[in-house]
Amino acid sequence: MRGGAVSAAALAQRLGVKREDWEIQVLYGMAGPLQHALAGMNLPLRVYVPTGDLVVGIAYLIRRLLENTASTSVLRHTYADGEDIDVLLAAPVAPPAPDATARPAEPAFANTPLTDFSRTANREAFARALAKVRGELGARYPLAIPGAPGPAAADQRSLNPARPDETLGHVELAARSHAERALTNAVAAFPGWRDTAVEHRIECALRAAGIMLERRAELAAWQVLEQGKNWREADADVAEAIDYLRYYAAEAAALGGWRPTQRFPGELNHTRYEPRGVAAVIAPWNFPLAILTGMTSAALVTGNCAVMKPAAPALIVAHKLHALLLEAGFPPEVCQLVPGHGAEIGNFLVSHPQVHVIAFTGSREVGLAILERAGRTVPGQSHVKRVVCEMGGKNAIIVDEDADLDEAVVHTLQSAFGYQGQKCSACSRVIAVGRVHDRLVARLAAALAAHPYGPPEDPRYAFGPVITRAAQEKALRYIETGKREGRLFYLGTVPGDGFYVPPAIFTGIKPHHRLAREEIFGPVLAVMQAASFEQALEIALDSDYALTGGVFSRLPAHLAAARERFRVGDLYLNRRITGARVAAQPFGGVRLSGTGVQAGGTDYLKQFLWSRVVSESTMRHGFVPGAGTQ
Repeated sequence: MRGGAVSAAALAQRLGVKREDWEIQVLYGMAGPLQHALAGMNLPLRVYVPTGDLVVGIAYLIRRLLENTASTSVLRHTYADGEDIDVLLAAPVAPPAPDATARPAEPAFANTPLTDFSRTANREAFARALAKVRGELGARYPLAIPGAPGPAAADQRSLNPARPDETLGHVELAARSHAERALTNAVAAFPGWRDTAVEHRIECALRAAGIMLERRAELAAWQVLEQGKNWREADADVAEAIDYLRYYAAEAAALGGWRPTQRFPGELNHTRYEPRGVAAVIAPWNFPLAILTGMTSAALVTGNCAVMKPAAPALIVAHKLHALLLEAGFPPEVCQLVPGHGAEIGNFLVSHPQVHVIAFTGSREVGLAILERAGRTVPGQSHVKRVVCEMGGKNAIIVDEDADLDEAVVHTLQSAFGYQGQKCSACSRVIAVGRVHDRLVARLAAALAAHPYGPPEDPRYAFGPVITRAAQEKALRYIETGKREGRLFYLGTVPGDGFYVPPAIFTGIKPHHRLAREEIFGPVLAVMQAASFEQALEIALDSDYALTGGVFSRLPAHLAAARERFRVGDLYLNRRITGARVAAQPFGGVRLSGTGVQAGGTDYLKQFLWSRVVSESTMRHGFVPGAGTQ
């Protein structure tokens, strides 16, 4: 601005322009010293203030700030950076042509973009995928364990939770004998897979990611029907699965091979990672593709054999993944699917002496039982089992007194009621600070009431059913508990058919109440009140869990305090607490939320590996001619 004003004054003087024919305009509140200098020079000066609509005025102010402070601004380069004026005014030069013989750089990992359903073409493509999947309903999904003895133990009918009378398919379930055979296959296949070049394992993972990308809409459509996810939730799950395959492939490349350790005179010291052996992968139903893909691909790319045990409400999606992994080149004995009902198959895998790694995501009760069972050494076991365990949460969002409620309401609604609250990262506690409580609760209820519940196959419905009748009954019981503990502020309406639970918001909940302490896994939100931000942090941390948490505040000091003291695996400031992206927000918690290892992060693959060192003396101790040649 300073250079422009001086140049304008000099040009007007040189051209002989009359004083009343030109003026210098300066925005009120900006460049105060310049204003006084111009007035002292008796130059025509107008200090102005924008008036009118606030939003337009803010937009104008931001534009002016960007003009004067942007990293590409000539003013910034001239006055802040001291750039040479001849360099700034030089003519642009085209970049040199790339060297055709140069080896291209390895591409950095990038998250798969989510599908933009505002585009007509994407909506039509997804509708076609749903129609294609509907044409496959009723199919049988047989066991595919190489050499498995005898017939299936049972046959499970896969249901649509939005229409429980609709059969999606018939899935054969494994007996203990089938699981035993799968482990025998994996133990026999492990040495060969361990010694397979890491480049080949990576190639298989990347090929699987490519196939998954091609079938993205179809895989998401299956989740709409089998898990009751809306279009966006289902699509995001497939994108996350693709990201796991690509990210773990890149991480496996970085961990592969021998690497030197500390230099030491007269010695060569090297270390490398080795796969552990057979991995039992026990996955949940709420992210049926992403979590099963993440745990399985972590085992496979590091050279372990994987035995996959998916949750009962997600068996068709698991079959689709297993077939895809085999198509991508993973050997059948290395990657096996063992679907079962109840705890029998899972308990057998966890307790088996030939299982080396257990990767589990699910409930606290099952996770703790797995940790206890895996800690017992059984006959025939010659190793310590590694357990990678994620067990859910009772996650809190703090809404500060000065928070932007437009932002807080939208993101809290997504966090608490997205996929009907059936995410381990979901918000189930809101802690309102001071006077914001009443306004926040009223706006949350109004926003929730604007979203109807219905079959997620119809894109009008953002919210659908819970996964099973048992889950429905459990959530309804908690609603009755909430009525006794606090005040039912809002209760929605849902269809009569299907496993629907009316979304509920309760106020007057105290830290000792069941609604504030127990994981519900349904669309039930407990709202609590704190007198100060300090007290809100204390309430948020008063939990057995420590998975995710969030804060909405415009005070830098409060955000800084949360960053230091709100100790959960994934803390989100001024954004929703669900929707973690691979590599960007590695996911996992501590306390009774998990073992402190975050999926999609740099430490995750190491849980499937052990490290060893080779140290060789390079000092000569004699020479034997012809040794080793006979």
